[in-house]
Amino acid sequence: LVTLAPTINQAGRRRFLTRSCVHLSRELVLDDGFSRMSKRDIASALNFYLQELRRANDAVRLGGDLSITVGADFRNKLHNEVMYGKGCPWREDPTDCSTPERPHAAANGLYHLSLSFMDAVGSVLKRYGPPPSEYTDDFLRKVRLGEDFSAFENVTVDPERRRLLEEDQELVFILNSFSGDMFTGFALLVEVFDEELEKIIAHAMADNQNIFIVYMIVTFGCSYLLFRRAMAEACREADKARAFVARIPAHALSQLEIDTIAHIFSDEAP
Repeated sequence: LVTLAPTINQAGRRRFLTRSCVHLSRELVLDDGFSRMSKRDIASALNFYLQELRRANDAVRLGGDLSITVGADFRNKLHNEVMYGKGCPWREDPTDCSTPERPHAAANGLYHLSLSFMDAVGSVLKRYGPPPSEYTDDFLRKVRLGEDFSAFENVTVDPERRRLLEEDQELVFILNSFSGDMFTGFALLVEVFDEELEKIIAHAMADNQNIFIVYMIVTFGCSYLLFRRAMAEACREADKARAFVARIPAHALSQLEIDTIAHIFSDEAP
């Protein structure tokens, strides 16, 4: 449970990071101002989220980072089948793994697909963005308020840039990943980890019930044995009392002494 909680968190986070990379790649190519970010900020943000996606992906698989001690590669067979096995089980039709814009990307498992996606994003960042020396973290601190939200009076769409979204095969591959193979593949792994968690909790609940049953058996067993011992001890004391009374030399006692002894065993005795 200690390592599974951050695993599920980072596995779900990969979907958000994937969509962030898709959105920022599109905005970097269009550079039309709709995102209210400069090209430098877009490129900086895209580089940041791409590195975070790589880090989260490695942490989920291998562990040793982001609070994940043991990676899924070393404990979850179904995860490994999805990540490294042939085919695309996350699709509605897993027999069709075709990706025209990037042949064989989906047919060789989610790990190969994720590497292809991250390579494509890196290529777009390199071809359409500014030099890495201009990257900054200002995009993390900027808050656009007031008149910035109504700064546009006229928007002119560049048809050349829009055409790139359809002609650049790497861009097509990236854009199709928004709700395509990358997103649904990572969603499938979240379900795999959720099932693993449910099995662990069910096993823990079963163990807890077994421990409780053993506790109740031991408690009632000990109580019964103590009760039996107490009753046996009471019977022995009663036998001793009878033996004591039987040995009393009543013929040598006065009537007062006899009445006193009899009173001890009467119902009216204090």
